[in-house]
This record gives sequence, structure tokens and C-alpha cells, in this order.
Amino acid sequence: MESNSNGGALARAFAALIRPRNLALIACVLIAGWLVFVPLAALFYTAFTEDTGFGPGPASLSNFVQAYSSWHIVRLFGNSLIFAAGTAVLTLLMGGFVAFVVERTDAPLGPLFHSLALLSFAIPGLLTAMAWIFVLSPNIGWVNALMKNWFGLSEGPFSIYSMGGMIWALASHYFPLAYLALGPALRVLDVRLEEAALVSGARYWQVMPKITLPLLRPAILSTMLLLFMLGMSSYEVPRLIGRPARIDVFTTEIQAATQNAPPEFGISSALGMTLLLICVVAVIFYRRATRNAEAFATITGKGYMPTRIKLRKWRWPVAIGVLFMFLLALGLPLLTLVWQSFFRNLAQPFIGSGSPATWENYEFILRYPIFLDAVKTSVSLAAMAATIVVALTFVMAWIALRAAPKSGWLLDSIAFTPIAMPHVIVGAAILFAYLMLPIPVYNTIWILLIAYVTLYLPYGMRFTSGGLTQIHKELEEVAEVSGARMRQIFFRILLPLLAPVLLAAWIYIFVLAVRELGASVFLVGPGTHVLGTISLTMWEEGGSYGAVSALGVIQIIPLIMIVAGLRWLELRVQRRSEAAAAKAQAAGQ
Repeated sequence: MESNSNGGALARAFAALIRPRNLALIACVLIAGWLVFVPLAALFYTAFTEDTGFGPGPASLSNFVQAYSSWHIVRLFGNSLIFAAGTAVLTLLMGGFVAFVVERTDAPLGPLFHSLALLSFAIPGLLTAMAWIFVLSPNIGWVNALMKNWFGLSEGPFSIYSMGGMIWALASHYFPLAYLALGPALRVLDVRLEEAALVSGARYWQVMPKITLPLLRPAILSTMLLLFMLGMSSYEVPRLIGRPARIDVFTTEIQAATQNAPPEFGISSALGMTLLLICVVAVIFYRRATRNAEAFATITGKGYMPTRIKLRKWRWPVAIGVLFMFLLALGLPLLTLVWQSFFRNLAQPFIGSGSPATWENYEFILRYPIFLDAVKTSVSLAAMAATIVVALTFVMAWIALRAAPKSGWLLDSIAFTPIAMPHVIVGAAILFAYLMLPIPVYNTIWILLIAYVTLYLPYGMRFTSGGLTQIHKELEEVAEVSGARMRQIFFRILLPLLAPVLLAAWIYIFVLAVRELGASVFLVGPGTHVLGTISLTMWEEGGSYGAVSALGVIQIIPLIMIVAGLRWLELRVQRRSEAAAAKAQAAGQ
């Protein structure tokens, strides 16, 4: 009798297990777990085993002893922390100022600034670093050359090859992100709290530190931590600017160890463990900061109406100041890159060039066989990665929010894990994993595809989860009661409603994948060139400044067009939402 009851319980458990929703949950956990945890396991294994020259050997701490037993590691720690913290502070100040002007004041040109912030995502970090070298290098920087000519100086007053130069180059690249992160928090801040203090006789300079900033603390802290992680994870600026200045950070040291002869994979893994630990701790604090944001909510259902500070005669001067920031941080290096692309030799604006302007650099790049291969590889990889990530995270988000909400946290946690993994760590970990595993993807585009899908899982999950939470589950329940199958619910209800969100996610991930460099430098092979790595190779092998600049411009223009399309889509969806809300309000009256 007992055996029959046990058999019945097992049968019911098995029947529940093979339900489509549970099978989908298991499949998603296995796929995401493989993408995330297999490379991490390989990183751990390589770090804690002795490198025999023919692969990992017996368990050992020799990699850690070798990596951390010299004073060089102290300098590495110091440089990395100063670079990341300095970048976070400067970026936060720049982005916070723009966010305050756009969201809290009546200064004009707000939509233009928002569009410029979005367009900045089209500029790869590698090209930003190159452009700032053209602007502020002691030897070839045109600003220094101009200052020497005008004031008779023996040497230019600025040097990009310094810690300050590195911080400025990265902060100028990321400050639009800080604006986009802080903007929503400032937009929904209820100014009635400030007005009450002002009515009580307080001055605005007293209200700001005592009321406004405390209410914004979660948003400021979370943005600061995000920027700190980006600084710790940055590879392009330390590679192009830090290395010539002998300012080593973790990301460049990890990659350099794999390029030694023979490659020191164990030391690279040991260094990577520390960088990973720092980023994991930052992510833990980041999630706590965003989780606690609800306690600081100032919007309720009681007639909230955002108001703006009236600048009066300062409206246009402040707006012009913000526009100048965008032109200085983004326009100046970009225009310098475009200028240089029309000259074969070094050409400095306002000073002159030894050669006339020409299209030869563009003709050379367009005839360059490796360039055409890199374009095909980069575009196809980005398209495949974006498609896989959007499709996979759409299913994962639906399972986490609808099918299995009690266990959905597991999927969400796995998908979010790569946000704590710098790109160089993902590249190194995947390299180590597939050198060990009997899966023939090494030196193929498929290993790059695995890396890109792993890297952008968190972004896809955030887009799809955010979109799905806006759709009430009653729509699915009504369709299910009416006899619709799950396939019909997906393709006839959810996909049409989520189409704008999924398209925005696809475009965003596509742009990020085309720009990617940190993981790619570990994984490209002789026949798998991507745009980022050939740009880096041409720069470091002493190619023509004009040709490298032309290659950069050719990369940026299509990406700007794609991001502009994303902005157009965003505005179109916003107008539709506003029109629908107006109709609903009119019908209610």
C-alpha cells in the first residue's frame, strides 16, 4: 500500500516536472547557467591550479603567490581604484548637472540634450580614447600645438598620458549615461517638499543639501556604484592611454599576462579573481541601493504635479553651458577624428598639414580586405547575439514573472550575474573554458557569439522584464480561459504589445555588440576579425593616423543612424502613449 502511494507521488511529481512551463524553466536555467557559470568555473580552476606549460596541473596557490608577491600589485590596486573612483566622481558631477538642468529647470533644448546623450552610445570607447590622444597628446595633440604656437611655450600644458587624462577621457565618454541614470529620479522628485521649506524661510542653497540630496541618495549611490564598476571594467582607455604612461590597471594586466610567452593563464586568472570580487561587492551594494529606493519615494496618488525651477534671464546661458559640455566632451574628439580622416599625415586644426585633404584614407579602408571581413563578422555577430539575447530573455522574463514567480528569482539572478563580470574577465574565462572543453569553437566566430550572449544577458533581461511588468496578466488569463494555446498567447498578444520594447532591446544590444572590445581581444583568431580589434591593431602597429581615423568614422556613422532610429522609435511610442492616455481621460469625463 505504501509503495503504491509512493509510486503515485513520484508519478505526480514527474507529471508536474514535464509540464511545458517547468520544462521551459529548467531549460532556461541550464542555458543561462552554462553561459555564466561554466566560464567562471574555468576561471577558478585555472587560478587554483599550477600552470605546467601544457595546461593546468595539480592544485596550487602558486599563481596567487606569483601575482601578489611583488610591490607591483600595490600599484595595480592603487591605480585601478583611483581611476575607477575618479571617473565615477567626475562623471557623476557632469551627468548630474545636465540631469538637474534638463529635468528640474525651465532651460530650453532639453529634448536635444536627451537625444545627444542617446547618440553618445554610438561612439565606441576605443575611438573616444584615440580622439582624445589627437586632442591632448603632448606630441601630436593639436590643442597643445596650438598653445605652443600662440604663447611661445616650449611644451604643451596638457597631457592625456596621465591619471587625470585617463579619468577625463572615460568621464567624457560616460557622463551621458550618468545623466540618463539620474534624470528619472530628478523628474519624479516632488518639489512640494522643497517649496514647504522655502515658504518656511529657507534659502535654496540650504534646501538642496538638506532635502533634495537626501531624497536623491539612492539614485546617486546606485549611479555612483554603476560608474565605479564601469571604471574598474574599462579596457580601452587604460590600453591606449594608460599603457604608454605606464599606468597599469587590472584589465590591461589581465590581458597582458595571456600575451606573454608562454601565456600565463594562471596569473591572468588570479588577477581576474580580485577584479571580479571587487565588482561583485560593488554589484551587491548597487542592488541594495536600488532596492531601498522605494523608502525614498515622494510620488503618491494625491495629485502629484512636477514643477520646474524658473531660471528667468539665465535660461539660455545655462542651456548654452550644457550644450558647451556636450560639444567639449563629445563633439570636440569626434570632430577631431573626422578632420584627421581626410589627411594622410598628422593634421592639426588651425595649424595646418603637410598634405592636402583627400578621400584616400576612406578608399584605402574600403579596399582593405580585413576591414570587409571584420564588418561582416561584427554585423553578423551583433545581429545573432541581439536576436538570441532578446528571444532568450523574453522567455526567461515571462517564466520569472508569470509561469514560475516563486522560483523566478533564480533566473533573474543568473541573468544579472554578468553585470558584475568585466568584459576582460568574460573573455578570459570563456577562453580558458573552451580550451579545456572538447567543444571545437576556439578560433571561430562561435566563441565570440557565446561571449556576446553572456555579456548582454542582463541588458536583455532588464528590457524584457520591464516591458512585461507593464502588461497585466489578465490579458493572458482571459485568452487562456477562451481556449487560446500558449503559442497563440505569445505570438498574438505578448509579442505585438512588447514589440517596441523588444525592438529597442535588439537595437541597444546590437550597438553594444558592434562596439565590444574587452572580451574580443581574448577570443579573436586569425580568421575572426572584428571592427574593434582591427582598429586597435592598426593603431598599435603604427598605421596611418588618417587611415585609423577613417576606419573610426566609418564605424560611427552607421551606429549613429541606428541609435537615431532608436530615439525616433522612443518618441513614437511616447506619442502613442500620450494620445492613448488623453483618449482615456476624455472618455472618463
